[in-house]
Amino acid sequence: DSSGSSTPTHTSKRTKDTHIMALRSKVENMHYLEDQLVSGHSSSATIQKYLREVREQKLRRSELVAKYGDKLIDSGRLGAEEMWLVHEQVIIAALDVQDIAIAKKCLTKLMKKFPESVRVGRLRGMALEATGNWAEAKTLYEGLLEQMPTNGPILKRKAAVERSMGNPKGAIDALNDYLTVFMADTDAWSELVDIYTENELYANAAFCMEEVITAAPHNYLHHLRYAEILYTWGGPDNLRTARKYFATAVELTSGGSVRALYGLWACAKAVNSLKGTQKQPEDESELLELSGKQLIQLYKQKCPEKVAIVQKMVQAA
Repeated sequence: DSSGSSTPTHTSKRTKDTHIMALRSKVENMHYLEDQLVSGHSSSATIQKYLREVREQKLRRSELVAKYGDKLIDSGRLGAEEMWLVHEQVIIAALDVQDIAIAKKCLTKLMKKFPESVRVGRLRGMALEATGNWAEAKTLYEGLLEQMPTNGPILKRKAAVERSMGNPKGAIDALNDYLTVFMADTDAWSELVDIYTENELYANAAFCMEEVITAAPHNYLHHLRYAEILYTWGGPDNLRTARKYFATAVELTSGGSVRALYGLWACAKAVNSLKGTQKQPEDESELLELSGKQLIQLYKQKCPEKVAIVQKMVQAA
């Protein structure tokens, strides 16, 4: 092209390179700021910048945030525009590291400033959870939900409390209420999968896992988890479907996942042992042998001292 315009491929590559450079710059900047904090050469401006970076990048640096955020608040040099945002950030970080004293100190200020705030109420509930006051936290969350029935963060906290109290039905109800409004939250679907699986409700767990796969179809772990649920559930149809998803997980990892290969091998073995079923196509009937060979090969590369054990298992199938 004589005009010198870039092709779509070149433009895409430049965009990707620019994104990588920006990401690298952010990581390097975070490392620099953390080095400043740890070395003891941090000013209030440095701490404030660090806290802002942690918030914007949605990072979890609880120990540093609690320690230096508390120090910044006590210094009195925190600007009004970030004053209460930093208090909230420090409370959550302090609860993460079980520094209840710092959390309560900041929470007291927030409650005084915003006595009717639902957002502050959630922080109060989190503080109650951190000290093991599950019943009180649950009562608080239920009161807040009467004011705002579709408040996502509080619905998720209520589910966490119900689960901590050993009440899976309450946790399921809270998460279902949440997902009625926030259907695209794969973390919530995954949490439901955990609860259903723990309680051997495999049909429900499989349904939720299908939602997760739909949202992220290229994540091999989702296919693997779905296959494991179906394999555990059992039955000819479930085993055959599980075998397909184990195979997909193997494909997505280029045969490099021991867990996926073990699953495929075990599932192929289970399908082959089914009695009174129709004969399987030749390429499917060979899956047991092929997955076993690949498993042995992977152990030869990664863990040669265990090869004999795996060979014995495969040969006994």
